[in-house]
Order: sequence, then structure tokens, then C-alpha cells
Amino acid sequence: MMDRRYKKRIDRYWSKMEKLCERALSDIDTDSWFDLWHTHPDWNGKGNARPENRRKSIELTYKYLKKAETLTEYRGKELQCFAILTIDTMDHSVYIHSQNPNGSEFPFKYDGVHWGYFDAEINSIVNSDTHEVGIIYGEVDETVFIRKKA
Repeated sequence: MMDRRYKKRIDRYWSKMEKLCERALSDIDTDSWFDLWHTHPDWNGKGNARPENRRKSIELTYKYLKKAETLTEYRGKELQCFAILTIDTMDHSVYIHSQNPNGSEFPFKYDGVHWGYFDAEINSIVNSDTHEVGIIYGEVDETVFIRKKA
């Protein structure tokens, strides 16, 4: 059970993180190009502190992935939106990527991602009718990807 003071502080933190994500998405030019543009729904990594915070970090990452998709859906296959989740919630990110003058590979190929990954917590948040979850197994830790189903 969360103590009232902590709950008040952490609720303020998540509210601040939502405002930062909202601002980041509202500041982009959706008609422009994107070179792995991204934002972090848990800038300070508070999701690492407690299981309920980790869940909130995943929920916000998925929420803002869907928001990025909605903002850019009219562009179709001209760009990609995806999210990543890592062991450190500070690195949870929502990405927008397109052809760009910097020469970054487009489309992003998801090399090494094993799609169809199941994690009870993640899969209880992500709608499997609309999105798929995949994982890359690294030497040190894993990176989970979420993207809209084709």
C-alpha cells in the first residue's frame, strides 16, 4: 500500500511526464521528416522504483505510441511509429521515423526482433488486436518493441 504523501508526489510526477509528452508531440511538424525522433514518458526513471511505477511507465509509453500513430496516420507507410521498453524505465521511448536527409535507414528494419513475445504485464497493457510485441535479446539485457500490426 502506497503512503498518501508518496502517492501525491508520484501522481504529480506522472502528470508532469504526460505534459512533457503532450508538448513534445504537439511541437512536431507531422509533415516533416523524422530521424528516429523520440520522446521518453519517464524522463527521471521513477518507474524503476516500484512495480506499480513500472506499470505506469509502460502504460504511458503505450498511450503516447498510440497518440503518435493517430497524429501521423494520414502519412501511411511514409513513416513508422514504434515504442521500446527496457530494463531501465528512463529509456522507455516512443519513436517516429521516416525517410530523412541524414541517411538513417528507412524503413527501420527491426533486425533481431523476435515478434510474438509474451510478457504478462506488457501484454495486459498492449492491445494485441492492434499492436504486436517483440523482443531483442542483448548480451546484457533485453529491449522490447511495440508496433502497430500491419
